[in-house]
Amino acid sequence: MRSTDIISNLANARSRLGKPAILAFVIGLALLGVTMLGGGLRSEPASAASGGPEMALSVNTGSGGFCNGNDCYAEVGSSFELSVEVVTAPAAGYVAMQTYIDYGFTYDPAASEDGAGPNTCSDGEDNGAPDPLPWWPRYISDGRDRNDVDCITSDLIYNERAIEEEIIWPDGQLRVKDARWPGRLNHGATTSFIPPLPVSSYEGRVVVIQMTCPAAPIQQVIDLIPIGADLPGARTSGAAFAERGQSSQVGAKVNSITVNCVSSQPFPGDTDGDGCADARELGSDVTLGGQRDWLDPWDFYDTNGDGVIDLLFDVLGVVRHVGAAPDPPYDFNYDRGPAVAPYGGPNVRDMTEPDGVIDLLNDILGVLAQNGHDCT
Repeated sequence: MRSTDIISNLANARSRLGKPAILAFVIGLALLGVTMLGGGLRSEPASAASGGPEMALSVNTGSGGFCNGNDCYAEVGSSFELSVEVVTAPAAGYVAMQTYIDYGFTYDPAASEDGAGPNTCSDGEDNGAPDPLPWWPRYISDGRDRNDVDCITSDLIYNERAIEEEIIWPDGQLRVKDARWPGRLNHGATTSFIPPLPVSSYEGRVVVIQMTCPAAPIQQVIDLIPIGADLPGARTSGAAFAERGQSSQVGAKVNSITVNCVSSQPFPGDTDGDGCADARELGSDVTLGGQRDWLDPWDFYDTNGDGVIDLLFDVLGVVRHVGAAPDPPYDFNYDRGPAVAPYGGPNVRDMTEPDGVIDLLNDILGVLAQNGHDCT
């Protein structure tokens, strides 16, 4: 087949089959290149051994929240970014990658599927329109029961954007996604439209999506699903790489992250754990902890947790620990990062997580600016 025929067929597939078929097509194209260069394709995916390829989820809540490891907090109704990062690429590089995000969904067997009436979400039938493409039935159905959009819901809201805004892998040329069902997202890309596919060794963010918390508080675990997992679509579309010259997909080590969509707590609740109650941080008097962010754990420079920023323990404590990590006298508890994104603002107290250096300009002057502030 000529190069122009492949591109033409891809364009035709896009118009005829929609997102699900395109996702299968792009991975198939990547593996076509693999097969052409390295022999026949085996269907079983490879598992990532310890120290092998790895992908990881991360959350950026901006100025409306924070993360403590893999536990993240965002205000109800606010938006945040969810990213997939290639932490460790395959040693030989890769020519394609795919991700599978499960951001939570609930199946309702008593719901109405495609307007067919109550309990049709558990009747074992696809109650959608007749099959317009009988020659490829796998991809024209809108799903049945727990795989139909009418039968599942998700608390977190996915804000769909253009594909080039979501798949940001700089070496990805052919990009596709499948966002048919609430709670589940597939993204994939290859390094070229046609074989031979260039090899990428890129490590960094490859997928970025925008999510919104619902209006009511929830806690939701978000999983990056590995290839081969026993979930719909994950057996073949889970997180993985395709290597040039190899005949199977390379599984990636993955992680999970918990998003807590929260409302501020009544006094004395302290959501961000910085020693100053939410009610105080939402107040107007800065000397009593006000004009701060109740979801920023770094904007109240209390180093010993007594609720007061004073000269003896806090200001002189920072002075005594001037230096750079990891060498003494540096101490993480006395360090703050500069007032820049994600929290940045006009106030010196809008500080960020420790940056590994305790110095005069940022830390000593930063704690001095808050000396005397009292949240007790």
